[in-house]
Amino acid sequence: MNSPRDFELVAVTIQVDGRPDIPVPLPPESPGDPDGELPQVAPLTLRAGTEFRTRLAFTVRSKHDIEGLRYIDERSRQGVTMTHRETLLGDYRSGGPYEIVLPAEHLPTGHLARDVYEVTGTFVDKEGKELGRETHHFEIIKDWPH
Repeated sequence: MNSPRDFELVAVTIQVDGRPDIPVPLPPESPGDPDGELPQVAPLTLRAGTEFRTRLAFTVRSKHDIEGLRYIDERSRQGVTMTHRETLLGDYRSGGPYEIVLPAEHLPTGHLARDVYEVTGTFVDKEGKELGRETHHFEIIKDWPH
């Protein structure tokens, strides 16, 4: 039986060809604010229409294998879920860090697509038990900042 302590998300990175990798800030594992609020972080900035990949790095600290690990990516804009995608990552033994690069995807284009999006990435095992979660924001803009 797996528990959230069996899994640790080490890094999330956005990869865009021809540009430096963009690390996604992850909150510390220790509890911060007693109210459960995490400090606000400025959204990542991405150009409309960009093709990118998400790289995930994690470790497994369990005595048992994690079977059927899935990554669920939900993106919302102004409180409305825009996309929901599940990717099967496979089975993992204790150890790591393991690195997975998700398939390439394109950001939407056009004036209406330019906004701030919230991304929630959830890791679940084959029974659907949540092992890890991270949330970050990105903003789609017309062109890359200088």
